[in-house]
Amino acid sequence: MLSLTDRDAVTAALTDPTLDADIRALIGLRVWQVDTDRRRPLRDILQIVVVQPGDPPEVIHDAVGFPICWDQAEQPGWEWFNDHGSWFELAYVLTDDFGMLVFVPDHPDTNHTLRFNCLGFADRPPTTN
Repeated sequence: MLSLTDRDAVTAALTDPTLDADIRALIGLRVWQVDTDRRRPLRDILQIVVVQPGDPPEVIHDAVGFPICWDQAEQPGWEWFNDHGSWFELAYVLTDDFGMLVFVPDHPDTNHTLRFNCLGFADRPPTTN
């Protein structure tokens, strides 16, 4: 589990060669898009949570601040959802000037209820065998 709330944590994630290249690119893009006022601390604008395969619901909910797994989900619900193939992006607008992005890997070891929730909203073409 990664919880990124300041620019140093973002820089560490972006330069971590053990972190998936796709998620590093997504983190970099979103911070570049949102962090336009460098006078404000990033923690006042945005929190990024990166769920890892194997993270239990309690760890996910603690990082996010509220339940987001399918069978335990409570409001607030996400504002928008993106399917990036190997990663799902859930965007929460928590106040007028603060948001949270939660990245969920499309991986078999990801919490099954959270992954199921994401797959249920993903607009993917049907697979044929």
